[in-house]
Amino acid sequence: MTTPLIQRQRAERLRAARHRRAVAYWWVLIAWLLSIWIGTSVVPNEWLHAPALFGHLASVIVGLGAAVLLEMSGLLWMLRRTSLDDLRRTEPPVTALAWLGIAGLFATGAFLQPDLSQPLTAIKMIAVLVAAMNGVAMTRLTDQLDRLPGRVRFSALPATLRLWCVWSAVVSQSAWWTAVLIGMLNTASR
Repeated sequence: MTTPLIQRQRAERLRAARHRRAVAYWWVLIAWLLSIWIGTSVVPNEWLHAPALFGHLASVIVGLGAAVLLEMSGLLWMLRRTSLDDLRRTEPPVTALAWLGIAGLFATGAFLQPDLSQPLTAIKMIAVLVAAMNGVAMTRLTDQLDRLPGRVRFSALPATLRLWCVWSAVVSQSAWWTAVLIGMLNTASR
């Protein structure tokens, strides 16, 4: 039985988490729009292209690698190869790397002059936004998983929570790989 004080504290924590997520969604959207605006408005010096491209590729490697590692850790938990506790230990540093990758893509992409008149480039930019927004959304999923015992099996979760885990991973991988493949095609066609 929970006391009214505990219920109020929990409600306040949930409200604060919702507020942090809302702020994070806005920061992601603003950073994405700023990157696009700079990329379509500013003509950088020629010498800046190679370092920006290198930084962009490094950001893809870091971000995609982190996403793959995190989803692989989740898959291992689903397959009963590891525990939820193992996933919890993996998640914080890997999530930080994923956000470093996203931030790097926004920062360096601004100096690569994306041609938004090309449909594939527009799709790539949207894929990066989806990956970032999904990263914010996953904080709610992480909060839900943090409330569970560390030894709980994936199969013991409610169906909606299992579906949410799988959906988040599918969205993440789809967005990252879409951005990578389109980026590769765009770079190869220049």
